[in-house]
Amino acid sequence: MSNAKKWLIILLSLIVLGLIGWNLAGNDTEAPVNNVLDNAQPNYQTDDSVTFVYNPVGDLAYKLVSDKIDNYTADKVTWFTNPVLTTYNEAGVPTWTVRSLKAKLTNDRILYLYNDVQVDSLSPDSQLQRISTQNAIVNLITQDVSSDDKVTIIGQGLNSTGLKMRGNLRSRTAELIEDVKTHYVLQKEEQKNESSK
Repeated sequence: MSNAKKWLIILLSLIVLGLIGWNLAGNDTEAPVNNVLDNAQPNYQTDDSVTFVYNPVGDLAYKLVSDKIDNYTADKVTWFTNPVLTTYNEAGVPTWTVRSLKAKLTNDRILYLYNDVQVDSLSPDSQLQRISTQNAIVNLITQDVSSDDKVTIIGQGLNSTGLKMRGNLRSRTAELIEDVKTHYVLQKEEQKNESSK
């Protein structure tokens, strides 16, 4: 064998050994796969969704309709755009609708509502008909509702405002806490009775 062939074989062997070592070291030309979750990007998104949630007995507890959902698995939160929450009583009858422009649902089933929050009673016999505020918090398990912003409550025969509110949707109660102002409105039947006297 000639010296040129020996040097060529040795050179090619070194190149092959170098490529094998480089490959085993993980220095390939492809970009490495990043298994770290990017907290700035949602893990999944969906448009025009309807979510039904049932209680442990199997009865419908609430329904959440939203224009868009962004779920962040690492932070364990879900963001909703234009959400409308409908709550149901034990008999399966819808009792309340809760809407806002934006909402965040945490892993412990607390719904944080942001911008133009409106809570409407679906029971015509309820003394409490509407709650309006800028931001509110609803515990989906206990149905406690609260707000630390200015709140307007409209009920049968009254209109009240206050700076903070605590209440419960299940028991149909709401308490204004600070700087409360209430205006009572006479019902039409009462006005008719008084005018006919």
